[in-house]
Amino acid sequence: MIYSDIKEIPIELLLEHPENSNYMDTPTSQKLKNHIEKTGRYEPLIVRPHQAENGKYQVINGHNRLRILKALKYQTANCIVWHVDDDQTRLYLATLNRLSGSDTPERRAILIENLLRSFSKNELLSLLPEDEKQLVELKQLIQIKPDEVVKKDIPHNDIKVPVIVTFMLEEQESKELDLVLDMIIGTIDNNLSRSKALTNLTRFYLEHSKSISVSEE
Repeated sequence: MIYSDIKEIPIELLLEHPENSNYMDTPTSQKLKNHIEKTGRYEPLIVRPHQAENGKYQVINGHNRLRILKALKYQTANCIVWHVDDDQTRLYLATLNRLSGSDTPERRAILIENLLRSFSKNELLSLLPEDEKQLVELKQLIQIKPDEVVKKDIPHNDIKVPVIVTFMLEEQESKELDLVLDMIIGTIDNNLSRSKALTNLTRFYLEHSKSISVSEE
């Protein structure tokens, strides 16, 4: 059972969780900052007593709000205190923080890997936003080690290292892209990852563009 209480805690006693993977983009962060600055209202942070630093608290949900409160020179923050262990904390980091902001893939991958040490894949699939393919792709990010990539006996051109591509889309554009990727996966191979589906879409566009250019000459 989670025992909790609400209290006003000095900002200097609030520490971010090192495995937090959620970061709010600049426009959204600015809007939230404007709202807090104007109204003085914000959702209380969820914290727990720090396991290693006596008297301090570790943030579970509200890292973005904490940064904004610091920027606005707040001396204290309204917090809900949960008494939870490390595994439950990681689980909340992987769920609650998906409600706002966006994840840094590398840090999300580390968080997922640590969760998989205590929870089965099926348990996480029933609790987290990711599907099985996405969990596999995140796990693959962690498995890539620099000393395994750079080997003298492997030709440079044969080294395949995944690259994280980050870009922002409008909500409607995101829905359209998801629809197209689902169509590609359904048509070609249900086991195809979404990253591979996006690659296929890109190659199709490039080939189509070349054929148009040739016909116009």
